[in-house]
Amino acid sequence: MLVSIKWLEEIFCSRLDPEHLKKVSLGLGLEIEEQVHKAPEHIVIGEIMEIMPHKSMKNLSVLKVRTNKRLQIVTAARNIKKGDLVLVVPAGKEFNGTIIKERNFSGTISQGVLTSEQELGLEEESTGVIVLEKGSPGKLFREIFDDIILDFSTFPNRGDWLSVQGIARELAVGLRIKPRLHSSNTNQVNKTGTFKIQINDTRGCPRYTARFFENVEVRPSPFWLKWRLHCLGMKPINNIVDITNLVMLLTGQPLHPFDLDLIKKGIWIRRARNGECFMSLEGTRIELKPEDLVIADKQGPIALAGIIGARCSQISSSTKKVLLESAYFEPRSISKTSRRLNLITEASMRFERGVDLLMVDSASKLSGKLFKKYAGAKEVQFIGLGKKAKKQTISFSVKRLNEILSLNLKNREVRTLLSRLNIQVTADKNRLLARIPSYRNDLKIAEDIYEEVARVYGYMKIPETPPLRWSAQVERNRVAEYEDELRNFLLGQGFSETYNLSLISSQRLENGGFKKFVRIKNPLNERFDALRPTLFFGLLDCVNFNRSKGNNSLKLFEIGNVLFPEAPYQETRLGAVMGGPRHPRFWDKSDQRFDYYDAKGICEAIFKHFHIPKVKFQLIKREGFNLVVEIFISGKSLGYLGCIDNKLCKEPFFYFEIAIERLWSFVPEPFYIPTPKYPPSIRDLSFLVDDTTEVPEIIELITRVGGPILEKVYLFDYYRGDRIPAGKKALGFRLQFRASDRTLTDNEVNGFISKIAQNVVDKFKASLRKKE
Repeated sequence: MLVSIKWLEEIFCSRLDPEHLKKVSLGLGLEIEEQVHKAPEHIVIGEIMEIMPHKSMKNLSVLKVRTNKRLQIVTAARNIKKGDLVLVVPAGKEFNGTIIKERNFSGTISQGVLTSEQELGLEEESTGVIVLEKGSPGKLFREIFDDIILDFSTFPNRGDWLSVQGIARELAVGLRIKPRLHSSNTNQVNKTGTFKIQINDTRGCPRYTARFFENVEVRPSPFWLKWRLHCLGMKPINNIVDITNLVMLLTGQPLHPFDLDLIKKGIWIRRARNGECFMSLEGTRIELKPEDLVIADKQGPIALAGIIGARCSQISSSTKKVLLESAYFEPRSISKTSRRLNLITEASMRFERGVDLLMVDSASKLSGKLFKKYAGAKEVQFIGLGKKAKKQTISFSVKRLNEILSLNLKNREVRTLLSRLNIQVTADKNRLLARIPSYRNDLKIAEDIYEEVARVYGYMKIPETPPLRWSAQVERNRVAEYEDELRNFLLGQGFSETYNLSLISSQRLENGGFKKFVRIKNPLNERFDALRPTLFFGLLDCVNFNRSKGNNSLKLFEIGNVLFPEAPYQETRLGAVMGGPRHPRFWDKSDQRFDYYDAKGICEAIFKHFHIPKVKFQLIKREGFNLVVEIFISGKSLGYLGCIDNKLCKEPFFYFEIAIERLWSFVPEPFYIPTPKYPPSIRDLSFLVDDTTEVPEIIELITRVGGPILEKVYLFDYYRGDRIPAGKKALGFRLQFRASDRTLTDNEVNGFISKIAQNVVDKFKASLRKKE
């Protein structure tokens, strides 16, 4: 939420220090993310003393302008006259990144330039220069119009913070200064008139008001209003629209003006009909669904309620009669439509968080006063329909409050603290009753009151104490212990843990080859309209983000849930990614990088750590990967491992994902293995096999034939090249034999070696290589 320091100073009738505001707001849980100065330097206010035509260039005029000195300026502007106050950038000063220089226009020297609204960012195109209503010649523009804009971080449940008044109320708690606020009194008495307005959906629109104006003169807004809206990130349109935006920023109540002459035979607040559509103010054709709430006349929708208006009823320079809408729309309805259409506006942001029902009429009334002042409008009628705000109360216990906050506050102290938030407290038997202001839609239960007391009392003043129900004995299930053990293991291998969102774009999943996944009916936006069926994309984003910041050597993992539209619906998985240099480059080290076998080694190390045997890797094809294998344990698929396609990641990175919920079912119960008493017997076998022969299949055969005395077997050599026929590869295996009750003889071991060699030769059409 962008807030003007000047506007706050007007509300508090006091000078404010931005640094002090940062400290005060942070103590209240209201963080200022950024502050910026808006007014450019070197612009000075000048008064036009004389206007003369240029001697030879008919489209130009020569001005004598008084600032702190007299300047001669040549301009093409036609919207100026003698005595006007204009904004001047003298020659030699910088403006918009350019040094303004004296220019010669056919013998006439121009000692500066006049600025336009386009150059200040107020308009996309300007036909003239800025003319001020008032000012002092010679004064710097920054002295009068400079403003510090504070960007406050707001919470989804604090709709009242999306207004300058709401921010001022919060700051008043810490500043101990009473703000001068526009009151939100009780709603006006409901009135009806000759113009027909009907609420067909009272749940979607509990309150609707219309204020009617005649003799409206639509024209550009005064400069101060344009400048204020510009500083707060809004585009000036005209005096009518700008006033409604100004009031919305002040009060948090969105308003919408319609050209009354363009509305046909009344207004109905209803749900959209099948096939209805309309052209928005921005020129976008919007197709509606029956769950969308609309404002309609006899011909169809003239606005998407609480979100955006239609072109067919917009305010224009020819508008003479205005209907000003101010309403309360049900937050969930607005949120659902806004997210479905990916159409988030200033109005929808406020309605979906909940506006102040008491402010509906008050904001409309304030706008009416400004219409009269700046558009010459005459109010002729008011219609108000629907319910009025009800007073909400919450019962709470001071005793319970003190238990939770570890404080010893008295009833009187609690009353005083809450009164600073405009929460009035009365006695209710053994409890207290808090009357909640109409703008605090976030306060629902007693615990909310306790949190408000803590905020006002000061978080830093609350003593640190152990939790009331703290226990040293916490029951932990086996799965949680395994997950912690897995985390510690990966951390020990140099990995860093990450946490990513469970939400993802459905388009991204479809592009990645996923056909079945869970779609969200009311997504935040199109980037988050599905639930992740894999951890891959979150970790891929982490890799690409880190690499964009120059961090190229990465080993990351995440343990999280993935979701499916069919059983098992939800599953906990481990996702891990690694790649880049093994170590920083140094003069005595080669540029070694993590490869596929490093990632496979980590996988195997995990299985070994949890004593899981019979792991098999089988080549498959998978979208998004160049080389990928599926991981099997005892014939059951548990995940996959592969090299990420270079279309997704420019450097070679390797990813594996394991369904750890299924993995834990293979973890054996702990058992004791005594230290071997007898020495091992080690043999090497080397085979020449076809290129297509897979190593795991050979190891599986050797293990089966080797029997119980074969303790270990692994590949120690792999070779293609000289003296190896084309289409062949040489594989060397190391076998370790050991008996638990005796020392093995050479004859025993040689017998197994011969049997193993013969089986491999027969099954894989291999040839046994001998020492040369």
